[in-house]
Amino acid sequence: MVSEELDNVDKGILYLLQKDARRNTTEDMAEKVGVSSSTVANRINSLEERGVILSYHPTVKYSETGLGHHLLVTATVPLRDREALLDEIMEVSGVVSIRELLTNNENLSLEVVGRTSEDIEDTLEGLDALGVDIERMEMMKQERANPYNHFGKEFASEEDTG
Repeated sequence: MVSEELDNVDKGILYLLQKDARRNTTEDMAEKVGVSSSTVANRINSLEERGVILSYHPTVKYSETGLGHHLLVTATVPLRDREALLDEIMEVSGVVSIRELLTNNENLSLEVVGRTSEDIEDTLEGLDALGVDIERMEMMKQERANPYNHFGKEFASEEDTG
Protein backbone atom coordinates (compact mmCIF):
# COMPACT_ATOMS: atom_id res chain seq x y z
CA MET A 1 0.00 0.00 0.00
CA VAL A 2 1.37 3.39 -1.00
CA SER A 3 0.91 5.97 1.72
CA GLU A 4 -0.72 9.22 0.73
CA GLU A 5 1.38 12.35 1.21
CA LEU A 6 0.24 14.67 4.00
CA ASP A 7 -0.54 18.25 3.04
CA ASN A 8 0.01 21.28 5.29
CA VAL A 9 -3.50 21.09 6.77
CA ASP A 10 -3.04 17.43 7.76
CA LYS A 11 0.38 18.23 9.22
CA GLY A 12 -1.01 21.14 11.23
CA ILE A 13 -3.86 18.99 12.55
CA LEU A 14 -1.47 16.20 13.55
CA TYR A 15 0.80 18.69 15.30
CA LEU A 16 -2.09 20.16 17.28
CA LEU A 17 -3.50 16.73 18.20
CA GLN A 18 -0.09 15.58 19.41
CA LYS A 19 0.38 18.78 21.34
CA ASP A 20 -2.92 18.50 23.22
CA ALA A 21 -5.76 16.46 21.70
CA ARG A 22 -7.88 16.88 24.82
CA ARG A 23 -8.07 20.68 24.66
CA ASN A 24 -7.93 21.32 20.90
CA THR A 25 -11.47 21.40 19.50
CA THR A 26 -12.10 21.19 15.77
CA GLU A 27 -13.00 24.90 15.94
CA ASP A 28 -9.68 25.75 17.63
CA MET A 29 -7.71 23.71 15.13
CA ALA A 30 -9.62 25.18 12.18
CA GLU A 31 -8.67 28.69 13.24
CA LYS A 32 -5.02 27.70 13.71
CA VAL A 33 -4.61 25.90 10.36
CA GLY A 34 -6.87 28.20 8.32
CA VAL A 35 -9.77 25.93 7.31
CA SER A 36 -13.34 25.31 8.52
CA SER A 37 -14.11 23.13 11.54
CA SER A 38 -16.00 20.68 9.29
CA THR A 39 -12.84 20.35 7.15
CA VAL A 40 -10.82 19.58 10.30
CA ALA A 41 -13.38 16.94 11.37
CA ASN A 42 -13.32 15.38 7.89
CA ARG A 43 -9.52 15.41 7.82
CA ILE A 44 -9.30 13.74 11.25
CA ASN A 45 -11.75 11.04 10.10
CA SER A 46 -9.69 10.51 6.95
CA LEU A 47 -6.43 10.30 8.92
CA GLU A 48 -8.02 7.71 11.22
CA GLU A 49 -9.42 5.67 8.31
CA ARG A 50 -6.02 5.71 6.56
CA GLY A 51 -4.32 4.40 9.70
CA VAL A 52 -2.26 7.57 10.22
CA ILE A 53 -3.95 8.24 13.59
CA LEU A 54 -4.18 4.96 15.47
CA SER A 55 -5.54 6.11 18.82
CA TYR A 56 -5.64 8.80 21.47
CA HIS A 57 -3.92 8.06 24.78
CA PRO A 58 -3.31 10.34 27.72
CA THR A 59 0.06 10.27 29.44
CA VAL A 60 -0.70 8.99 32.94
CA LYS A 61 1.45 9.67 35.98
CA TYR A 62 0.96 6.19 37.44
CA SER A 63 2.50 7.08 40.81
CA GLU A 64 -0.47 9.41 41.40
CA THR A 65 -2.94 6.57 40.78
CA GLY A 66 -1.61 4.17 43.39
CA LEU A 67 0.39 2.24 40.79
CA GLY A 68 3.81 3.05 42.19
CA HIS A 69 5.71 0.41 40.25
CA HIS A 70 6.22 1.67 36.70
CA LEU A 71 8.81 -0.17 34.62
CA LEU A 72 10.22 -0.26 31.15
CA VAL A 73 10.96 -3.85 30.27
CA THR A 74 13.19 -4.80 27.35
CA ALA A 75 12.41 -8.27 26.09
CA THR A 76 13.11 -10.69 23.28
CA VAL A 77 10.68 -12.90 21.44
CA PRO A 78 11.50 -15.06 18.41
CA LEU A 79 11.00 -13.08 15.21
CA ARG A 80 8.75 -15.75 13.75
CA ASP A 81 6.41 -15.49 16.79
CA ARG A 82 6.55 -11.77 17.45
CA GLU A 83 3.49 -10.63 15.48
CA ALA A 84 1.33 -13.46 16.82
CA LEU A 85 2.37 -12.75 20.42
CA LEU A 86 1.64 -9.02 20.50
CA ASP A 87 -2.09 -9.35 21.20
CA GLU A 88 -1.44 -12.02 23.85
CA ILE A 89 1.19 -9.86 25.53
CA MET A 90 -1.24 -6.91 25.67
CA GLU A 91 -3.68 -9.16 27.54
CA VAL A 92 -1.19 -9.82 30.38
CA SER A 93 -2.33 -7.86 33.42
CA GLY A 94 -0.03 -4.89 34.05
CA VAL A 95 1.21 -4.46 30.47
CA VAL A 96 0.08 -1.02 29.25
CA SER A 97 2.09 -0.60 26.05
CA ILE A 98 4.37 -2.40 23.63
CA ARG A 99 6.90 -0.98 21.23
CA GLU A 100 8.04 -3.41 18.57
CA LEU A 101 11.68 -2.89 17.63
CA LEU A 102 13.36 -3.94 14.39
CA THR A 103 16.17 -6.03 15.80
CA ASN A 104 16.78 -9.72 16.47
CA ASN A 105 17.37 -9.47 20.20
CA GLU A 106 15.72 -7.05 22.59
CA ASN A 107 12.98 -6.58 20.01
CA LEU A 108 10.21 -5.45 22.37
CA SER A 109 9.96 -2.58 24.80
CA LEU A 110 7.11 -3.02 27.26
CA GLU A 111 5.65 -0.55 29.71
CA VAL A 112 4.48 -2.36 32.84
CA VAL A 113 2.68 -1.00 35.91
CA GLY A 114 1.55 -2.45 39.22
CA ARG A 115 0.64 -1.49 42.77
CA THR A 116 3.15 -3.81 44.40
CA SER A 117 6.27 -5.76 43.53
CA GLU A 118 4.07 -8.87 43.65
CA ASP A 119 1.92 -7.38 40.86
CA ILE A 120 5.06 -6.88 38.79
CA GLU A 121 6.18 -10.45 39.49
CA ASP A 122 2.77 -11.74 38.36
CA THR A 123 3.09 -9.73 35.13
CA LEU A 124 6.60 -11.06 34.51
CA GLU A 125 5.42 -14.63 35.12
CA GLY A 126 2.59 -14.08 32.63
CA LEU A 127 5.09 -12.85 30.06
CA ASP A 128 7.41 -15.76 30.74
CA ALA A 129 4.53 -18.21 30.21
CA LEU A 130 4.10 -16.73 26.71
CA GLY A 131 7.78 -17.28 25.88
CA VAL A 132 8.88 -13.67 26.36
CA ASP A 133 12.52 -13.47 27.50
CA ILE A 134 13.07 -10.51 29.82
CA GLU A 135 16.43 -8.89 29.07
CA ARG A 136 16.34 -5.80 31.27
CA MET A 137 14.01 -3.84 33.56
CA GLU A 138 14.24 -0.20 34.53
CA MET A 139 12.09 1.82 36.91
CA MET A 140 10.47 4.70 35.11
CA LYS A 141 10.31 8.09 36.81
CA GLN A 142 8.37 10.15 34.28
CA GLU A 143 7.44 10.35 30.64
CA ARG A 144 7.16 13.41 28.44
CA ALA A 145 6.03 13.68 24.86
CA ASN A 146 6.47 16.34 22.25
CA PRO A 147 4.65 16.81 18.95
CA TYR A 148 6.84 16.14 15.94
CA ASN A 149 7.74 19.60 14.61
CA HIS A 150 7.57 18.47 10.98
CA PHE A 151 3.86 17.90 11.51
CA GLY A 152 3.08 21.53 11.24
CA LYS A 153 4.34 23.77 13.99
CA GLU A 154 4.93 26.14 11.09
CA PHE A 155 1.37 25.59 9.82
CA ALA A 156 -0.30 26.46 13.13
CA SER A 157 -0.80 30.10 14.08
CA GLU A 158 1.91 31.86 16.08
CA GLU A 159 -0.13 31.94 19.31
CA ASP A 160 -0.11 28.14 19.45
CA THR A 161 3.60 27.56 18.85
CA GLY A 162 4.87 29.38 21.92
